[in-house]
Order: sequence, then C-alpha cells, then structure tokens
Amino acid sequence: MPGSAHRAGTLALGMQTSTRSRLRALARLLVLPILALIVLGGWAFSSPVGSSPDEDYHLASIWCAAGDRTSLCEESGDPAARFVPLAFTNDPCYSRDSTEAATCQEGAFTDPELVLSTRGNFVGAYPPVFYGTMSVLATDDVNTSVLMMRMLNATIFVALVTALAVLLPRQHRVAAVGSFLVSVVPLGMFLIPSVNPSSWAVIGVGASWIALLGYVDSEGRRRWLLGGLAAVGVIMAAGARADAGVYAVLGIAAVLVLRAARTRAFAVASILPVALAVLALVLALAAGQLGSAAQGFGGVNTPSGGGSGPTVPGGPTGGTGSTGGLGLGLALSNLLDVPSLWAGALGFWSLGWFDTPLPAVVAFAGVGVYVAVAFTGLAHIDVRKALVFAAGAAAVWLIPTWTLTRGGDQVGAQVQPRYILPIIIVLAGVALLSAGGRWLRLSLAQRWVVGLALWGTQSLSLYTNIRRYVTGNDVRAISLDSRLEWWWAGLPGPMLLWVTASIAWGAILVLLLRRGGPLAVAGEVVRLDEGRPLSAL
Repeated sequence: MPGSAHRAGTLALGMQTSTRSRLRALARLLVLPILALIVLGGWAFSSPVGSSPDEDYHLASIWCAAGDRTSLCEESGDPAARFVPLAFTNDPCYSRDSTEAATCQEGAFTDPELVLSTRGNFVGAYPPVFYGTMSVLATDDVNTSVLMMRMLNATIFVALVTALAVLLPRQHRVAAVGSFLVSVVPLGMFLIPSVNPSSWAVIGVGASWIALLGYVDSEGRRRWLLGGLAAVGVIMAAGARADAGVYAVLGIAAVLVLRAARTRAFAVASILPVALAVLALVLALAAGQLGSAAQGFGGVNTPSGGGSGPTVPGGPTGGTGSTGGLGLGLALSNLLDVPSLWAGALGFWSLGWFDTPLPAVVAFAGVGVYVAVAFTGLAHIDVRKALVFAAGAAAVWLIPTWTLTRGGDQVGAQVQPRYILPIIIVLAGVALLSAGGRWLRLSLAQRWVVGLALWGTQSLSLYTNIRRYVTGNDVRAISLDSRLEWWWAGLPGPMLLWVTASIAWGAILVLLLRRGGPLAVAGEVVRLDEGRPLSAL
C-alpha cells in the first residue's frame, strides 16, 4: 500500500504542476496581446496624419475606394481623377524637414473644400483590397478616421500572431514569433499601425507562409484553422501591394519545398497552397504596380497603367538618382549596395518621408540582433532548410538589384527598405525553423543581450519618432513634454505615451525570452514522417 500511496501522491503533484502550467500559459496568452496593442498603439499615436511615406496618395485612395461619396470623394468625369479633400493633394507641410513640427498642419483636415486630383489609386495601380477595407472607416473627421485605421491594422497584426502562437505545432512557434520579433524594429513598428499598404504586406507575407507550414504539419480542425489564417494572410498581402503578392507566392513555394513528398497525403495537402498561390498571382497581376517594378522604375514616379503614383524619395543620403539604363557596372554597384536596404529596415534608413533620422546605435543593434539570432538558428539545418534559406537570401538580394538596374537607378533611389521587409521577415523565420529534430537555443546571457538590444532599439526609435513631430528634432530637451508644439487634442502627453509603450515592450520581451518562453527553449521535437502530418501537440 505505501507504493500505491506514493504513486497517487506523485500523480496528484503532476496534475497540480500541469494545472499551474496551463494557468501560466493562459495568463501569457491574455497578457501578451494586450501589451502588444499598447506598444503598437504608442506607434500609432506617435506621429500625425500624413507621416508614412506617400500618405497623401494613400489617403486619397482610401477615401475614394468606396466610390462617389459626398464630402469625402466625388467623381470628376475623368476615370483618372477625383475630387478629394484639399489636404490630400499635397505632401504634408512638415515632410522632408526634420526640424519642422507637425504644428504647421493644424486645420489642414478641417477644410471642407474638394479639389481635382489625379494622385490616387484611381486606375488600379495598386490592388484594391487594402484601400477598400480602410475606406469603411473614412469619415469627414480625417484625424479620427486615420487613428482608427492605424489601430485596426495593429489589432489585425496582434490577432494573427496570437492565433499562430496558439494553433501552430510547438516546433514552429519559435519561427513564427521570432521572425517578427527580430525584424519589425523599427520600420515594421512604424508601418504596421499605419494607413500605408506596406502594413498589410508585412503582416500578410510574414504570417501566411508559417501558417501554411503549420497547415501541412497538422491535422483535423487545427489544420483547417491554420489554412484559414494562411488564406487571410495571402489575401492581405496580395490585396495591398502587387510585390507582396509575389512574396506570398515565394513563401508558399518555400513551404512546398520544405515538405515535398511523393505521397497522396502531400498531394492533397498541396491543393490549398497552390490555390492560394494562384489567387495571389491573379491579384498581383491585375495591378499595374507589378509591371512597373518588373520593368524598373526608371526614375519615373508614375506606375504603369496610368495615373499618378506615389513619389519615391531617395534613401538616407537623398538617393543617387537614375543613370538612364542597364549596364554591368550599374548592376555590380547595386549588387554590392543592396545590403543598405536590408539594414534600412532595421534602422539604417530614416523613418517617415526619410526625414526622421535614427541614432546610429539603432541600426547597429538591430542588424546585430537579426544576424545573431538567424545565425544561431542556422546551427540546426538540413538540406531542404538550406535550399530554402539560400533561395530567400538570393531573392532579397537579386529582386531589388534587378528592379533598380532595369530602371537605371542606384541603391538609394526608387526602391525602399519597406518593399523588401516582408522577405526579411520570412528569411528570419526560415533560419529559425527546427531541423534535425532540434530548434533554436539561446543561453541566459544571449537572452539578456537580445532582450536589452530589442528593448533599447524600439524605445529609442519611438522616442525619436515622437520628438521629430512634437517639436522637431532641433529640440534637445530630454522630456518629450518640454516646449511642446504639436500633440493630439485631449490625450495625455507624449512622454507618458512613450514610457507606457516602453514598459509594455519590456514586459513582452521578458515573457518571451524568460526560461521556457518561445525564444528560450530547446529540446527534441517529433520528427516529420515523410508525407504525413504531425498530430496536434
């Protein structure tokens, strides 16, 4: 009987431990999305309307996406022109001058006058899904409408990543969470809660490929839920930017290569990925934007298909402009300089209209964390992972090189870091995939370094972004509330916003990098049987 009592006690202790683990997991599941929304909300409120690249173009496209609406957007009789609010017809008054606070824009969005403009997505240069969705929130109150759109996109991002963390098999969660964590600071943080189509490009491409991988590796209800998430991601990506649709197809191809097998089970599982690839290509090819990128911009700010397209300012030094043609020397120069675009997504290029320079430490730490974590993930690699990673690295290098060279441009003009940020996210995810039965392992010291670097780069970037708009960056006061020139009416001061978002980001990093968290774990995982899905964990 003593043996039976001992076994009963051990079983009870195990049940209590299991219950506590489930409760802790549930608490993290509830807390992390709230913290993430606080951080992204900080970015959403950190800048005025018009602060994202070419936002005047995108605002006009959103307000006109639902057709003729009195006081919002009215037909002109010319399919390439609309009557839009006066403020949508010009770059923001503070753009390209980092010492100019957003105060100069006061009253710009209260003028009821509509003026004729050809600057918008009136003839289908961009896919229509992003603009059509955002237009539901368009009203006469431009400021409130834009803030609601920014928070909607932040909520979509948090909901998708949370759903992935819950539904994905355990061995894919590191890649799903880690790929975003090491890639979105600072540019992704700025773009996701914005009204720029690149918001959905980042979210859709980054989520769809890993959701599809989980779909192939799962079964039952979990499989179909992940398939639904993948479909949402592909539609978001291809419905926002044509190039993002192509990136989504590349992500789908990567999944098929990683799991290809000569079995009926794989053939059946491939139906959904192939269908989504076709859908993405249809949406991408229907937009004039893709043809413009394939032929090279050539220093022209008008996408193919007619209509005025968004201007593309130069890079951190103002760009090097167009050299007027294809040549081996230009191709080699671009090939060697393209890494500037990668670093640009991680802090090397300025934010906004390239008028918000970031401290050099942001790029140094951002690039360092990305390379270190990806390199650590590559410690476990097999032939398929190596092949997919090499293909992704080639894509992120050769695609911008081709586009720039084809148009006679050099790095710094036309192609921006936000165009290739989705591939950078996927590439990080591939590096972090489990292989050979093992996944990423970070020591305690490594977790501290990664956590502090990510906390510092995000907090410093957000502080710099707020400073640029509330006073202009010619003011050196430590407090963001000091000498305040612009801020949202009725909201607490910018210093409180920054402190709150910084604390929330620190809490996220602690929860993710703590012992047993998604980016601190190591161990054996169930190996994938050839052509058969893994059972739900």
